[in-house]
Amino acid sequence: MFQLFSVTEMRILLINSYSMENAYQLWSEGKSGSHHVWGKIELERISDFKMIIFPHEKYKWLNRIGGKVGITHLDQQIRILFSPGSYDVLYAPYNTKNTKLLLFLKFLKIYRKPVVVTIHQPFIGTNSSSYLVRKITKKLLMTYDASIYLSEALLAQAIEKLKIDTDAIANKLYTAQWGPDLNFYANSKFSAGATESYLISAGHTARDYETLIEAFRRLDYKLKIFCTPRSMPKIAELPANVSIHSEFIPYIELMEHYINAEAILIPLKYDRIQEGCQGMTSIQDVVALGKPTIITKNITLNLDAEKEGFGIFVEMGDVDGWVNAVKTLMNDKTKMKQMSENALSVYRKKFNADIFANQLKTVFTQFWKERDK
Repeated sequence: MFQLFSVTEMRILLINSYSMENAYQLWSEGKSGSHHVWGKIELERISDFKMIIFPHEKYKWLNRIGGKVGITHLDQQIRILFSPGSYDVLYAPYNTKNTKLLLFLKFLKIYRKPVVVTIHQPFIGTNSSSYLVRKITKKLLMTYDASIYLSEALLAQAIEKLKIDTDAIANKLYTAQWGPDLNFYANSKFSAGATESYLISAGHTARDYETLIEAFRRLDYKLKIFCTPRSMPKIAELPANVSIHSEFIPYIELMEHYINAEAILIPLKYDRIQEGCQGMTSIQDVVALGKPTIITKNITLNLDAEKEGFGIFVEMGDVDGWVNAVKTLMNDKTKMKQMSENALSVYRKKFNADIFANQLKTVFTQFWKERDK
């Protein structure tokens, strides 16, 4: 049985697939937004919950072993197993990336702490054509005490594909819209003052820079791409109007490039079976900085850029579509100004870290109330 605590006594252990200590340090220094700490700042501000950041890595050799057996972040999970008294509920914003072992032990009823996760893409085998795989997927998903889908469409897909019953939906499955920090951008010292006109695209997950570059071969506008060596596009000859920056750049410095850009471009490429919240992090920059965007169409994202009036959709891999969308955008400055205003309105009213924290509070409060009955 779980050891039960009142809400005011509940300690939430926050784990992640990257160094959350570093994300928290950057926030405390004013160099990054609180949304990269996944609700800790705002949740503690509006409630009595205490969110404790678990040290990301201590024994690298355990992670090397984990890598050989297909269990990422093994070090974290073993240390969690040996510190059960330091927390009441485990919160993992990247679910299976650092809970695979814990999930298996929980399935076997060996690990008994409550686990709350967020889900960004279809959970494991949700879209599998195999009935057996989907059945196993459902059992694993239901092993978590609460799963917070970051997209309503993604949750609806899981309910349909996995045939989840009404009781499970009410008690274990939730949605919450992850959004950007309201204070960080407002307090930014940067202001527009570019000496050149350019568009920008940044990110390293599921990016289709190759298609974007091909489009800019036929455009007269400048494009700046910020990526990593791993996500760097494989292009033999780069057009003169495109520059690629693959070296590490702190977010606070990237912001200056964002602020001075005409628009933020989000080209995406992924297997349709894995369609989820790809592009979500870049959308946060779009709304928080009030920039027009062109984005590869992703119907699973909670935020519809076209419907909200701050973006243009392009089909995946569509070079002509990118050429036409950029021309349409850049040739209508009045439309761009309105799109910027719409982006900021969405940020203030329906897509920010305060809203996410309130949704988290509902999940954690209901979660414990249900188990206190």
